[in-house]
Amino acid sequence: MNRLILAGVLCAASTPAFAQSGITIYGVLDAGVQYLTNADAAGHAQTGVASGSYQPSRLGFKGLEDIGGGYKALFVLESGFNADTGAQSSATTLFNRFAYVGLATPIGTVTVGRQGSLQFDKTVFYDPLYYSTYSMLSLNGAPIQTFKINNAVKFQSASWHGWNVAAVYSAGQELAGNARAGRHIGGAVEYVNGPLSARVLQETTWGNAGTVDQSRLSDRRTSAAVLYKQGAFTWFADWIHVAGDLQISPRGDIAVAAVAYDIAPWRFVLETGRYKADDSAARPQLVSGLVQYALSRRTALYTAFGRMSNGGGSNFGVVYPGTVAAAGQNQLGITLGINHRF
Repeated sequence: MNRLILAGVLCAASTPAFAQSGITIYGVLDAGVQYLTNADAAGHAQTGVASGSYQPSRLGFKGLEDIGGGYKALFVLESGFNADTGAQSSATTLFNRFAYVGLATPIGTVTVGRQGSLQFDKTVFYDPLYYSTYSMLSLNGAPIQTFKINNAVKFQSASWHGWNVAAVYSAGQELAGNARAGRHIGGAVEYVNGPLSARVLQETTWGNAGTVDQSRLSDRRTSAAVLYKQGAFTWFADWIHVAGDLQISPRGDIAVAAVAYDIAPWRFVLETGRYKADDSAARPQLVSGLVQYALSRRTALYTAFGRMSNGGGSNFGVVYPGTVAAAGQNQLGITLGINHRF
């Protein structure tokens, strides 16, 4: 069924309506050779081909139609896949990254469908590692359960003297008689002015109702981040407070700082972060980075690396999203890869 849907989209894009409707086909292919320590409980290392160590491999379609009066209709369909095997990131969901349609107006944009959370929208371009495999994601700052949200309505305002606001509401599982099951609510305020970007946001996610009903439990995340560009340098800091009783990840605080240095054709990034859990001695700490050499405007070679130190018996893996096999194990990951955007 997924193949038929994809074939239909490609056929539609090949008709004369392709040019008229302003449809763009885009994507990323990212693959490399990865070395990973402590890949099992016995402490064995692993070497293999990995997809998306710098940026997730994906294929997308987006369209924009000017309907007059300052209004535009838009859509995005985007699917993640593994470049090492060709398999979809999600075997049951074709457009597993994004699938939404919306309307852009003079005061802001409203979109409906499967979308990124505000934590995703308002951090992925702040983080100099762009939420790569070895990045602050490995500390579960934006857990996979809340990374992309279904059944969502989102509003992103236009900018006013550098300020903008955003809000999102997801109806979750849409169960009759249980409106809280899987529900997600978020809000953000952002200021962007030249080299400075800063934002605060808050998101709450309720548990799903399944074999075990967790719909009365919630995960609350409050975050403040700042980005400043100074010549060839980019400085980034983020603080995330995790609360609530759903325990997607431990209650506590995550602090992240990073610096990037860009001097064409080179790019260097160093990032560090720490998770301080409230209810345990867990103190996972991450150091990660990137060295990139651009062969062209669209193609680059890179070395990505990360080391997770699992203090206090934590079991965070350096590869997002994952864990180590034994609590307290440290893990080192290194990838030599190639990234091509189209």
